[in-house]
Amino acid sequence: LLARLRELGMCVSVQVEHDQMTALAPMLVDSGVTVLVDHCGRPTAAAGLAQGGFRSVLALAATGRAYVKLSGVAKITPEAFPYAAATPFFAALLDAYTPARCLWASDWPYLRATGRMDYGVLLKHIERMLPDPLARRQVLWETPRALFAFAA
Repeated sequence: LLARLRELGMCVSVQVEHDQMTALAPMLVDSGVTVLVDHCGRPTAAAGLAQGGFRSVLALAATGRAYVKLSGVAKITPEAFPYAAATPFFAALLDAYTPARCLWASDWPYLRATGRMDYGVLLKHIERMLPDPLARRQVLWETPRALFAFAA
């Protein structure tokens, strides 16, 4: 499957949590396929930035073939906006991947959400994480357009 996706110029979207990326990353790197990591790799806030799975997600950025969705904030931490416990994870991903390899996602349809999700709050969060309007445009528009080959 990975070889076929690579041949077609498509990406594989992976959804992992905790330390699952540690075992999966070598196969993804060796495949040569473009990788899209969903929900920031679903790190566990309490485990901190040094947890193995999150380090593996960060390391994928060095391939130049990986992208990450800045989404799933409610899956990282149960706290409410401004999601302080998730902020270091978003910042580390933006640093490793740069806005050119980051996409924003709302997480709709909010399956298994523990509470009410609100687009306004989620958009406010990405505004806080990306105060520069050019970087925010890159994440919200330019990067997904390029990755998915949408017409200009």
